[in-house]
Amino acid sequence: MSKQLDAITAGLHEAGALKVWSLIITFFGDSVIARGGNVSASTVQSVLQKVDIGAGAVRTAFSRLAGDGWVVRERLGRQSYYQLSDDGIGLFAQASKQIYAPIIDADAGDCSWLFASHKNKSALTDLPINNMVVLPNQCLLIKNPDESAIERLRSSDFLCMQGKLSDIPEWVTQSLIDPDWVDQFDILQTTFKKLSGRPPTDPISALAARTLLIHQWRRLLLRYPALPPELKGVTLDAENACRAFVGQLYHRLNEPAEQWLSEHGRSLAGELPAPSSNPSARFTKRYAE
Repeated sequence: MSKQLDAITAGLHEAGALKVWSLIITFFGDSVIARGGNVSASTVQSVLQKVDIGAGAVRTAFSRLAGDGWVVRERLGRQSYYQLSDDGIGLFAQASKQIYAPIIDADAGDCSWLFASHKNKSALTDLPINNMVVLPNQCLLIKNPDESAIERLRSSDFLCMQGKLSDIPEWVTQSLIDPDWVDQFDILQTTFKKLSGRPPTDPISALAARTLLIHQWRRLLLRYPALPPELKGVTLDAENACRAFVGQLYHRLNEPAEQWLSEHGRSLAGELPAPSSNPSARFTKRYAE
């Protein structure tokens, strides 16, 4: 393992940022789903051992994930194999649209939006409405709402306002953004800056570094509401700068990381299959298309 990766790993452990069960979900979403979805426990243990997580902690995390319905386990002889449940795959697929998106442009165009608010927070999560974003302060934002959605909200005692995003006052935008968002983007780049100068070329270290990078990026993005770009204000520039940094480092780690998965990763069928989609397309317009 490179000294830089050693230092990053130690810092993340010290900060309590590496929850084993969550890191396993990241590894499945980033490295396993595209290669058939099934992987041996020993493969996961080999990767996480590079970031100072022992086999016992991995077994405990898998038991928790299985108990919570995140993964499904199969046994073959003395070896255990896991894959994400359908619910787990669906949740990561939805998150992937944010995680691997290219640089985001803020262009409201002629899009119409419905801004809605309710006095009860629980009312926001029980609405099967398309293009809906749950915002802080008990608010919703719905892109191109149809009349049935508007009527459903009004009949449920929501306060509704319609218009273009460009019509929403700046003070509303500022109230939706956590003040430390920009700082967190800076912290992520500072954490991995040493790796960007000289990324590890050893395949297993490159895969471990890629997993840590995308895990921290995933945690940061999912910590905040999925606001439309037009409502992110000055934080959009900070997010795009961090997104560019993550994408560039991710691509530099791809080749050796994928080499290790091809040569050493194992599934119920034997070797891990070749990826069904090219990881190098992530963070590019090809991925968005």
